[in-house]
Amino acid sequence: MILRVVFALGLFALLPAAAADKPAAPYTIAVWSDVSFNAEGGVAESRIIKEADYPAKFADAVKAKIAAMRITPPVQDGKPGLLQSGVRVTYLITPSASGASVSLQETLLAPLPLREIYAAFPKSLNREDSWKGRIDLRCDIDVAGQCLNPVMSTDNGSLPEEARRFAKDSITKWKFAPQTVNGKPVPGEFRMSLDISPDPRAIEDFRDPRKL
Repeated sequence: MILRVVFALGLFALLPAAAADKPAAPYTIAVWSDVSFNAEGGVAESRIIKEADYPAKFADAVKAKIAAMRITPPVQDGKPGLLQSGVRVTYLITPSASGASVSLQETLLAPLPLREIYAAFPKSLNREDSWKGRIDLRCDIDVAGQCLNPVMSTDNGSLPEEARRFAKDSITKWKFAPQTVNGKPVPGEFRMSLDISPDPRAIEDFRDPRKL
């Protein structure tokens, strides 16, 4: 089973390893940063999460992209407020014989993932004839950083109950840093996608290693 998080949660194959493997097909990579915005909507401070995992030039390009961001600041008590938020920057990497091209796909403000835990992958989905496709997830993040009311969907026909349960059991175990306005946590929304492709030759266990 091959499962890839498409968004920024830190992909299972980070950029250095992926570049070394030179995959034939385009793939996405998403980078999370913790960003503070001032009352004018500009970036006051930012920090790439797990910056050491990325090549220096790539990290510098992400920093420059974030530094140039401008948002409409949140309004509190009739005045523009200070926003602290996670920022996910997603790129499409297209390999070629001479290297790879990188194009920006999406920049998104969202609660910052702090803990990523995956449920045990269902054996029924890890056969050659099993369902495969992309699961799109969305959930509300409360002020305590918990995922509430998860919603799963797919554009690949109907979503099997086993896949739906796997996605729900995984995302509800995640922990987030909620967005804050003027230092106070506020509810937010988080969304991500999971690409699932069965491969019986490569069974992986995505359970929390601390609980094995």
